[in-house]
Amino acid sequence: MREGRIGVDIGGTKIAVALYSQDFDLVDKNVFSTPNSYPSFLKKIVSEVLEIERKNGFSTEVGVAVPGGVDVAKDLIFAPNLSFTAGKHVKTDISKELQRDIHLANDANCMALAEALYGAGKGYPTVFGLILGTGVGGGFVWNGKILNGVNGLAGEIGHIALSHRADSDGQIRQCGCGQKGDIESSLQGAALSSLFKEITGEDVTPIEVSNRAKVGDSAALCVLSQYFEIVAKSMVSLIYTFDPEIIVVSGGLNLLPGLYEEVPKRWDRYCVVDQIKTKFVPAQHGAMAGLLGAALLCDGV
Repeated sequence: MREGRIGVDIGGTKIAVALYSQDFDLVDKNVFSTPNSYPSFLKKIVSEVLEIERKNGFSTEVGVAVPGGVDVAKDLIFAPNLSFTAGKHVKTDISKELQRDIHLANDANCMALAEALYGAGKGYPTVFGLILGTGVGGGFVWNGKILNGVNGLAGEIGHIALSHRADSDGQIRQCGCGQKGDIESSLQGAALSSLFKEITGEDVTPIEVSNRAKVGDSAALCVLSQYFEIVAKSMVSLIYTFDPEIIVVSGGLNLLPGLYEEVPKRWDRYCVVDQIKTKFVPAQHGAMAGLLGAALLCDGV
C-alpha cells in the first residue's frame, strides 16, 4: 500500500476528510454533515477515514482539526459549536477506533500552519490564522511552529469581549461559551444575519447578504459596512494581543465583498498607533487550509 497523510477538519455544520500523498498533493476528499450525537460523530469520522484509505489503496497517519480549545494533558476539547463533545476524549476515542495514534489540534491552528508554511503567510515569521464563519477561531504560528499556550487557548480571540462596542453594532448576542457580546457572537455568520434583520427587517443568510452586496444592493452594502466596522474593532484586539505581521482569513465569511479593503481602512481609528502595519489577506488554500494543516500535524510541525 502507498503511504500518505489524512487530514480531518471538523466543523459545527460539516466535516471534511482529505487524503494527501507524502508530498502533500491532494489525492481525494469527501465532505459530509456533522452528526448530532457523539456516537454517530465518532462512527462517521472513523468510517470515512477507513473508506478513503481503502478506496485509494493508502496506509496513512491521521491529523484532526477541531474547533475550539484543546487541553492536551486532559485530552479534552472546548468546542461550543460541538456541545456533544463536552467531557469526551475525542483524540483517544478516534485513535482507539482506528487502532493507531492520531494527531489533533485546534482547527484555526491547523489553518494558520498550512498558510504559514505553504500559503499566504509563507515567508512571514509571525502569522495569525483567523477563521470567520459559523464560529470565530484563531491560531498563531511563530517561525513555523504552532503556539498553543499552557491551556491550549492561544489564539482563541472569539471569546474576548468586543471592544469599542456601539449601539450600531447590533444586538448583544449570547455565545456558546456562556458570555454575551464577545467577538464570536458579534462576528459569526448568525451575527451578520441578525444585523441584517435589525437594519432591514429581513431574514437572510450570510451568503445572500454577500450576493446582494456584489450586485450593488444598497441595504446589503450598508449592513456590510457596519459589519466591517465590528471586524476592525475585533482585529485591533487581536493585534494588541499577538501583533502579527500578517492575518490570514479563512472560513465561510472570508470572501465577503470589500472585507480586505475596508477593514484595514477602519482599524487605525481603534488603535493607539497611527498606522497599523499588519497585512490582512484571504487564505490561499481557502476551505482546504484546515485540512492541509491537519495533515501537516502528522509530520510534527
